Amino acid sequence: MTDNRMQNFLKLLNIDPQKHKSIAVVGGGGKTSLIFRLAEELLIQGQKVIITTTTHMAYEPSKPFALHGDASAVREALSSQGMVIAAEYDFSTGKISSLSSQKLKELTGYGAVLLIEADGARRMPVKIPKDWEPVIPDFVQLVIGVIGLDCLDEPIFKTAYSAENLAFFLDKTELDSITSTDLFKIAVSESGLRKDVQDSEFRVYFNKADVLDEVARAEKLVKKLKEAGVQSSYGSLIS
Repeated sequence: MTDNRMQNFLKLLNIDPQKHKSIAVVGGGGKTSLIFRLAEELLIQGQKVIITTTTHMAYEPSKPFALHGDASAVREALSSQGMVIAAEYDFSTGKISSLSSQKLKELTGYGAVLLIEADGARRMPVKIPKDWEPVIPDFVQLVIGVIGLDCLDEPIFKTAYSAENLAFFLDKTELDSITSTDLFKIAVSESGLRKDVQDSEFRVYFNKADVLDEVARAEKLVKKLKEAGVQSSYGSLIS
């Protein structure tokens, strides 16, 4: 189940492109990889795709890019290639950054599936959001929270973005290791992955299941979340 070549992530995450036209991805490492994998699968289905961010995201020079979310550039790329990245460009970091709220809203009007990276983790597998995080637009219909399973059994200081925040949330020290129970707590909490989800549908994706000695640990997490009313799945992506 963790073979990336065999997984269909739209099916795995129960995504309906007719229903879920605006999707925000939050949490730890793997968000960008998940977004581009979803984009690939949507394109195969004949869907058009716009990728953007409400924080910062790596610039992909090989992908069509609409600076400032320019309408003509968006339309041309969607027509010729079926997808476009629409954002600002931050020359100080070499990354792309968020458009204005108005421009973000305009991106919903092109008949494309909008994929939004709405959180930052500096490639760390797990996090607890700070006061201003994540940045989820109010029109989003589905939020996907990501956790990298390579944090399991590792100390908080080594694997968490803003380790101090996570240690406080878990009532642990930064030297303590992260357990499956901790990941369940992060996944279900409105101070964790569910922060600011509001009325949007919610899914949890556990990335890097291939690093586990026993995949049953991921299966148990998914089962426990299902019992708590949270749809979740696991697999492997390069993050």
